[in-house]
Amino acid sequence: AAGQEEGGKKKKAKAPLRPKEELLRDAKHHDVPVRRKAVKELGKYKDDPEAIQAIAVGLGDEDVAVQLAAQYAMGKVADKGDERTVRATLERTSSKCEWTRIAALSTLADITANFGHATRGSVLDLEVDVAVRARLEDEDWGVRRAAIDTLAQRAEHNCAEAIAAARRLLEDQMGTVRESAIKAIAKLVPRGSREAIDWIAPRLDDWHESVRRAAVVAIAKIAERGDQHAIELEKTACDDRSWIVRKAATDSLAKTATMNDLSSLRKLSKMLEDFDPLPRMAAIYGIAELVGVGHRKAIRLAVARLDHRDPGTRQACVQLLEKIATSDLAEVVGKVKERMDDEDEHVRDSAFYALEAIKKTPPDRCRWISDLPDLGDLDRLGFESSDDEEDENKQGLW
Repeated sequence: AAGQEEGGKKKKAKAPLRPKEELLRDAKHHDVPVRRKAVKELGKYKDDPEAIQAIAVGLGDEDVAVQLAAQYAMGKVADKGDERTVRATLERTSSKCEWTRIAALSTLADITANFGHATRGSVLDLEVDVAVRARLEDEDWGVRRAAIDTLAQRAEHNCAEAIAAARRLLEDQMGTVRESAIKAIAKLVPRGSREAIDWIAPRLDDWHESVRRAAVVAIAKIAERGDQHAIELEKTACDDRSWIVRKAATDSLAKTATMNDLSSLRKLSKMLEDFDPLPRMAAIYGIAELVGVGHRKAIRLAVARLDHRDPGTRQACVQLLEKIATSDLAEVVGKVKERMDDEDEHVRDSAFYALEAIKKTPPDRCRWISDLPDLGDLDRLGFESSDDEEDENKQGLW
């Protein structure tokens, strides 16, 4: 047993909390990494007034890394809606520095509770509402974006005033603000709102590709499955000049279309011919999730493209058949086997693995479940990582 313990990986003891006085001193250090780490660790001093004040000062730091650490720490140092953290953060929404205003607004979205919470509706909470709405007219586009993000996070679902504010920002001069306005509308309106889809639809022709992407994603989020108006908008976006938009449109079409919608299935199959790999990948997973295993029409559409001139399309079709073809389809197995002699090595490799998978798939119709990780909230990936974990990951690197 002792030998097993020695051979196994020893669990590192958690580092003790650093003295508050030391952290308060380091929070004013000239070196950015030192300040960032100190401000973040001050969040562990729950309900401590000095820690709250030092973190609030960090929201106005000249370096964005320290500001992000302060935003994280402010969410940890007290419960949501705590008057001390909310008040200290609210005071910084009127700062002369636009970066501080952005940090303060973003922090308010994190530290105030959702609509309906016991802390909502207080005098202080109403002051937050006033401050956030005032910043929708800020001269800085980053502040306007943070304001609409925060407003949407705090507002009641289907709040007419918040939706009206987001609609106004659909015409903002900055693309990133228009993008956030679209996301706010999708978050606030009821599912199936044709009116909201019509508000967003003109943004599919926006000059900014991130706005067009946000628009097609929002349409899929709002629309009910089978909504033909939304489906036609998504099909049109599949032909966008930007691969980012085409990829998002392909994902969206797969979510909105129904299994028996052959027109949408043909469009998704056409996306297997896209010259960029990511829209092709979206088509592979979108078709598989939409129709499931054993769908004969989808299988025929993939087989028909196995001789396509583009190796990327041939590989995409092989990968799709790997997911939806069944072992009883001898002709399909033969067609995939022919790709083992393809001139492109990537097609050959995919064909090898596809044959192995198809042979193991029983001849039954069933739902196909994606094996991809959930990457739905990319903006916050890594945001929760701790300094203890960072230090542990560095062990053995030098």
